[in-house]
Amino acid sequence: MRSSLTEVLHRARLAVTSSTTTPAAAPAVPVSVTRWQAQTRAENDARAAALTLQRPTELPPPRLLPTLLTAAEVCGSRTLSPGAARLWDCLHALALHLTEQRGHAVVPSSVVFHLPAVIAAALAGYSERHTYRLAAELRNAGLIDSRGFVSQVGKLRRYSGTLWAVTLKPTAPPPRLRYWDFQHAHRPDFAEDYYGEKGAWRDVQHTLSEPCTCEDGQSALWELAYKYTADPDTTKNPAKGGSDMRPGRTLQAVALDLPALIGLHPRQRHREVSRLGAELAHALGEPNRFRQHCGAIYAALRDENELRSGLSSMALQLQRLAVDLAELAPWKSPGAVLAARLNGGVA
Repeated sequence: MRSSLTEVLHRARLAVTSSTTTPAAAPAVPVSVTRWQAQTRAENDARAAALTLQRPTELPPPRLLPTLLTAAEVCGSRTLSPGAARLWDCLHALALHLTEQRGHAVVPSSVVFHLPAVIAAALAGYSERHTYRLAAELRNAGLIDSRGFVSQVGKLRRYSGTLWAVTLKPTAPPPRLRYWDFQHAHRPDFAEDYYGEKGAWRDVQHTLSEPCTCEDGQSALWELAYKYTADPDTTKNPAKGGSDMRPGRTLQAVALDLPALIGLHPRQRHREVSRLGAELAHALGEPNRFRQHCGAIYAALRDENELRSGLSSMALQLQRLAVDLAELAPWKSPGAVLAARLNGGVA
């Protein structure tokens, strides 16, 4: 009796001990996953080897910058006073420097940059008031366009410099500053200069007061002008792109923006019409028809106000003109064709 009880207890102890000490068997790794990983790794290695063989070994051709004309070549047969010619040489040299810094692949018709008039006057060697008179002469000659640039200082608006549009082609139309040239923060730290009584005037006075030769002083003035226009390493951040750097808009894009004019406020509508007219003139390559395109857009708006399809009809005509130009229509003036179609012609 005692032996049988002992055997039962011994068997129970062995059963409990074997169940608690025996580890659970780990699940086997599926063979299919391992094969798939090996196959994927082999395919990636083969693809990398193929890309290595297809990689070009020759260096790409160097980028060639366009040939820029000198100030005398751009001026051509225009007659300028000695002071205006001197100011023109300075502005044209700054425009050439900006063109090289921005890396234009094609010579733009004009270059827009921000430069305080006090620095331009110091470069030319004249007073600031006389520089404005010389700039007016250059503007009448069709070489530049200039206008004061206003920056926000707290609740105040103060002039922080001058925007200059300088032509680079003798046959190009007179340069003109557009509204988008004034949208960039040309001097983001102007508030600090204004409250700290620093800025362009102080820099010019500090440069001119340094004891140095005339050549060193002129070189310092040029370095200061480059700092305020095209040096990206200083706090005077230049414009990323003015009207000379704007990408070309298509006629389809202008057509898509036309219907939104009807819902704008009259003050915003005038600015938007000017933008669309400029984009349309730029897309057709006829900057002299800017006012004509703006008048056509206003006529379409008037038709919309009189419950006629004005903007939609003009958008369809623009799309039709885009298709004709894509099919190489032999027209010397596509803007005239557009005007004839909008006026009910059969062109």
